[in-house]
Amino acid sequence: MKKILILRFSAMGDVVLLVPVIRSLTAANPEVEITVVTRPKFAPFFYDMERVVVFPADVDYTYNGIFGMRDLFRTLIRKADYDLVIDMHDHIRTIFLRTLFKIFGTEVVVFNKGRNEKKAFARKENKVVAPLPHTVERYKKAFEKAGFTFDLLPPPYFNLNESIRTTANEWLAKKSLEKKEKWIGIAPFAMHASKIWPLENYATVIQKILEKMPAKFLLFGGGPREVKYFESLKAKFPGHCEVVADQLKIRQEIAIMQNLDLMLCVDSSNMHLAALAGVPLLSVWGGTNPDVGFGPLGKGEESIIQISRTELPCRPCSVYGRESCYVGGFPCLTRITAENIAEKILQRIS
Repeated sequence: MKKILILRFSAMGDVVLLVPVIRSLTAANPEVEITVVTRPKFAPFFYDMERVVVFPADVDYTYNGIFGMRDLFRTLIRKADYDLVIDMHDHIRTIFLRTLFKIFGTEVVVFNKGRNEKKAFARKENKVVAPLPHTVERYKKAFEKAGFTFDLLPPPYFNLNESIRTTANEWLAKKSLEKKEKWIGIAPFAMHASKIWPLENYATVIQKILEKMPAKFLLFGGGPREVKYFESLKAKFPGHCEVVADQLKIRQEIAIMQNLDLMLCVDSSNMHLAALAGVPLLSVWGGTNPDVGFGPLGKGEESIIQISRTELPCRPCSVYGRESCYVGGFPCLTRITAENIAEKILQRIS
């Protein structure tokens, strides 16, 4: 059995995009055993995967700083004799960690993050906007560099056991949610302002859809601010909205997602979760751009709505998102109307 150690601590979207690659690799290479080192909160993405184990490394406290990375290295080498280390993060922490493995004779491969290409795509002037490889493709190439060949499996990519599905179904029953109409997910939040479509638009979207067909809206996110917003939507549309945020564990949420007819989202981890779960989606893009390598995996143009670069050549203003706008007011987001979104959703699910 060939033992491979994978290093990727954050962010959630980047970590979850490892899932299709690892699942495809292990399916095609039965002699491979994977250990994924990541933050504890991301560990569930890799549960119940054949020949895949997770080492939850709390790099903020237990393994913080240089001495923390040294302790993490010591812990990992006591657990197994790894044949290969693949750095899928290329961050100061993983650079230090992989260097220790290399000093002690372990083969190390580093994935190509494409920093310079991404910076050129998102810089303020003289952008170079040729589409870049998807992050999943970059991860796959790192394995190929290590000598492994495999095709990417089709979605869904998450292994959800019977216990998870039972809990999800029990929650649906408790909320009296029975699939009698179209179910639409809404995941409106992201880490940065340049990714968040104006929140006041969602009530209009819901109203426009309800004028055309019966529907339930399931609201995904997390944290007090987001839940407060979702409760306000639920109050405006009683009987039509249900808050999923902060109700279930992450894999149970994914099981709920798989009941959706469509997920309305922005460039966020919930977009990636929906895509990897095999859920149809419509993603709203503002200051970032799917061609930088973070688009919804396996989805076509019908799953993306954005203002063209002909109209707004400042797009994208960032690879990962930002809090301010070069031209003021985020027109990349405000020019996408609620009526346009509702029409596209109705076209997709009618």
